[in-house]
Amino acid sequence: MMKFRRNKLTITGLVAVALVITNFNSCDSFIKSKKCEVIKTSRIERNILTYKDEAKLLVMASKNNLDVIELCKIIEKEETDKIVVNLVEQIKDEHIEIFEKYNEVALENVISIPNYPDIKQGERAFSNTDDLEVNLKLLSNKINNQIELLEKLSDTTDNLDFKELATWTNNTLKENLNKTTETLTELNFDS
Repeated sequence: MMKFRRNKLTITGLVAVALVITNFNSCDSFIKSKKCEVIKTSRIERNILTYKDEAKLLVMASKNNLDVIELCKIIEKEETDKIVVNLVEQIKDEHIEIFEKYNEVALENVISIPNYPDIKQGERAFSNTDDLEVNLKLLSNKINNQIELLEKLSDTTDNLDFKELATWTNNTLKENLNKTTETLTELNFDS
């Protein structure tokens, strides 16, 4: 009988020790899972903010791009100088191609971008050849804004599609900006 009590006491002690160890492990895993949850939540929130920034920058660059296309159309209709008409026609064609690239990347990343220009009536200059300078400077500003937005996009994102788009597009935009500045200089307008 004594042996039975000793075995019963030993078994009870072992069970108690096992319960204590299990409780410590359970608390430890609860604490770890809580930390993991907090880390995971903050990572998700950071990804959402990055995605919003990417979308916003792409939409803004897209608006500037559409404004450039619209300005080119305005200048083409108004201008008689062959150099200027050729320049804006080339820029317009390149910006149409850029817009198509924007659309591809936007569709792949489930982003809705505008399909119409956002030039305000006050920014437009019509019918007067003296307005060519204003239009070319506005064209340069829109292209420059687009370059800055794409550089921010490239800095903000880890998405390779956005980085490739920004690199490819900025090369074309910088060439167009230089051509516009050279044209302003050739036409004796201060740029």
